[in-house]
Amino acid sequence: MSLADVDREHVLKAIAEFDELGQGAFLSKYGFKEARQYVVHYEGREYDSKALIGAAHGVATGRALAAKDFSGGVRTVGARLTDLGFDFRDLELMPDAADGFGELSNYPEGTTFKNRAEVSASKVHRALQAGIVGTGKSGAESIVSSGGYEDDDDRGDELIYTGHGGRDDRGRQIENQSFAASGNAALRTSWLTGDPVRVVRGPDPKSPHAPDQGYRYDGLFRVEDAAIVPGQGGFQICRFQMVKVSRAADVTFGVGDYLLPAAPHHPTVPVGNAAPGRKPVTAQRIVRSTKVVEYVKKIHDHTCQICSTRLSLGNGEGYSEGAHIQALGGLHRGPDVLPNVLCLCANCHVQFDRGAIVIDTDRTVVRDGKPAGSLNELDVHKVGDEFLEYHRKTHS
Repeated sequence: MSLADVDREHVLKAIAEFDELGQGAFLSKYGFKEARQYVVHYEGREYDSKALIGAAHGVATGRALAAKDFSGGVRTVGARLTDLGFDFRDLELMPDAADGFGELSNYPEGTTFKNRAEVSASKVHRALQAGIVGTGKSGAESIVSSGGYEDDDDRGDELIYTGHGGRDDRGRQIENQSFAASGNAALRTSWLTGDPVRVVRGPDPKSPHAPDQGYRYDGLFRVEDAAIVPGQGGFQICRFQMVKVSRAADVTFGVGDYLLPAAPHHPTVPVGNAAPGRKPVTAQRIVRSTKVVEYVKKIHDHTCQICSTRLSLGNGEGYSEGAHIQALGGLHRGPDVLPNVLCLCANCHVQFDRGAIVIDTDRTVVRDGKPAGSLNELDVHKVGDEFLEYHRKTHS
């Protein structure tokens, strides 16, 4: 008997049976009492978590588990359901509606805790087991970062955080992750809304920024990017770039390289940079206008390569935005070269960045899943197939 025998489809079949029979009949059939503390929240309904996994084991193996056969706590049932992408909740930790987000006045940045139980009791991070607290509807309240995934990368004020799901009982990644999992959906919502997330660090021998023991509240971070990318183990994983929010909101670098040039365009084709450098930003970001981007916008006369719109500023000048197909920083580390840049209008740029627009190998533009014309290219500006493929895979 092992809970590892249970996968997501088995649990979904148990949920369907629960819905068909009703809670009372379902619990009676499998010999469980009503859950007093741990439940699964799925599509607006709550399900008794231990009974659900017991029934799901029957779907998987032909033998349902009785209540006496296994523990229903966070380290067993909770861990398995969370890895399978379900929203496992502790009813005793559900907060008041106003408690969940932002700073908590009694726990300033730098507050330390002996263990996860103390962190949970403080409500800085309410979950005893899960690394992410929040929902796809409301966003993420908090995360715990302790190097639990091989793809985690703690850089101090920048944190590359791996989502949850797809691991077996020994912590090995055996399945793809997805944004359907509750915690991943929560962080993705925080990316879209811009709301900050509390970050708690635990011991991580790979990180010089983590405490040696116990847990430490390290302040608010904003989710700057979210994407599904190939992980080190060969499976698709959800990765989130999180950047620390500074109270001072200072920009720590000069803006010279990022201002629009006085000349209307660059007469020669720029070489670009296959490995662009990085400049630290504490909180504010200045929209970059590199030589490569300015060249692409100029040769297309500020006309969107996707929808052919040319936005006029009213004085004969046009406005467009340069979009890197494989983003330069954060999770993607793309090159700042001509084949990796598109000239887009503001609308298409946002949709392209969010994956609402992708471009097929034959240059068909797919908007919201439907063909919407062809990408406009010039002989002097051919887009790289490898970058379009990367964009499609990231947003598939």
